[in-house]
Amino acid sequence: MSITLIRAVIIYITVIISMRIMGKRQIGELKPHELVITVLVSQVASIPLEDNSMPLANMFVPILIFVSFEIIVSVISMKSLNFRNLIQGRPMFVIKDGKVNEKQMKRLRFTMDDLIDAIRQKDVFDISTVQDAVIETNGSISVLQKAEEAPVTPKQLKLSVDENSTPIAVVIDGKPVTEYFSTEKVKNSKIELIVNNEKKDIKDIMLLTIDESGNTYLIPKRGN
Repeated sequence: MSITLIRAVIIYITVIISMRIMGKRQIGELKPHELVITVLVSQVASIPLEDNSMPLANMFVPILIFVSFEIIVSVISMKSLNFRNLIQGRPMFVIKDGKVNEKQMKRLRFTMDDLIDAIRQKDVFDISTVQDAVIETNGSISVLQKAEEAPVTPKQLKLSVDENSTPIAVVIDGKPVTEYFSTEKVKNSKIELIVNNEKKDIKDIMLLTIDESGNTYLIPKRGN
């Protein structure tokens, strides 16, 4: 039992490191070659768990090769548009200028049910309001509504508005967070000042964020 546990921990760590090396993407956002590598890595990693007599090297070597392939393909894709189109494919219009492209629908094996369902997931419930719809290389859909149906923007109304900024979490689960994004760092002294201004004990705070304008948002822990 102890051998199985140790092997499981080693395999788990190996797979996590492999996924981190390949980058942060959700399953639905993976390109075709990335999805293939992810499936292969998971399959190879599961084999040593089923057979304790199999050397872990039989897992490490294939995973190392798969991850290397992913890195090589990504680097070449960044440098060559033709190679990127070959590996990833190209975006395709399924709706253009308000008209459904039946030829591309057939090519993608997309039914009308698939199309209607996809645009609903983009919060568009009336297909007649769609100007353009594009199936991206990862299989997701991007939707552009007709001008008369799209939400009105301050620019269109010629209104002056303040720019938004991304709030940074400075307290999570009662603990100070000095580095939330990789490039955004906050000193402990500043976090203490922000918490004091909220007149709360840091241990009673579930989440506290602050933006560049100094606006804060606080969620207290339940019961506090």
